[in-house]
Amino acid sequence: MTRPGPILEGRRVRQALGPAGRGTRPGLFFAVAAVTVTAPRLALAFLAADGVLVPIPWRIDLLAVSSVATAVVLTGGMAYLAHAIAVARSHRGVLVLLWAAALACSGALIAPSIVATLRMQPLSAVLGLERHWSWSICAVLAVDLVASGSMLADAWRLAAEPPAHPVGQPGADPLSSVRDPLKGVESPTLTPGPDLLLHPCPWGCGRRFTTKDAANGHGRHCPVLAAKRAAAIEGAASPVTTEP
Repeated sequence: MTRPGPILEGRRVRQALGPAGRGTRPGLFFAVAAVTVTAPRLALAFLAADGVLVPIPWRIDLLAVSSVATAVVLTGGMAYLAHAIAVARSHRGVLVLLWAAALACSGALIAPSIVATLRMQPLSAVLGLERHWSWSICAVLAVDLVASGSMLADAWRLAAEPPAHPVGQPGADPLSSVRDPLKGVESPTLTPGPDLLLHPCPWGCGRRFTTKDAANGHGRHCPVLAAKRAAAIEGAASPVTTEP
């Protein structure tokens, strides 16, 4: 049996790992969503600071995209952080702090909006002048905290996972199983396949070898060469008769 090539082994590793081992990173998705939240608002802010008037339909479209991305980050990102805290093997305290801070900012954002809807008043009137700055800071921090926590959770999760190997998985090649020599278990002997035996016996016994030197060194045990030598010796030892 021949040993599978690196491409086949890599394919079997991916099959053994399954969907969870293909490098899935939900935190990266929430980080991209956080960029989608901040980029339109930064663009509008810088354009306004430079005195560029943005058409109202464009402003509506940009702010709508930012608002939808904010909802995705604050709902899905908070849920992912809670899951990461539950399954974390280390650094759980940092994730808890980020999750708690993001939860506080999210509550500070959503609660006034609900009150403004119930009272049928503008949000600025519900907040009052003294809370405009705090509400705006919470709007920025909530998204950044969730994105940072999600990326950290991804990095620590991937670092904590053991290296994958197809040993013991269905379909894994038994010749690819290399045991730990520290445990006193000998490694299995690999038998080269016919496609690797490229050098035939130069004396014609039919055997094939992996290297040319091995083929030449086989002469000590080659039955064909031994027969030829015996015939040569027998011919040399026989008396030569001459006719009168």
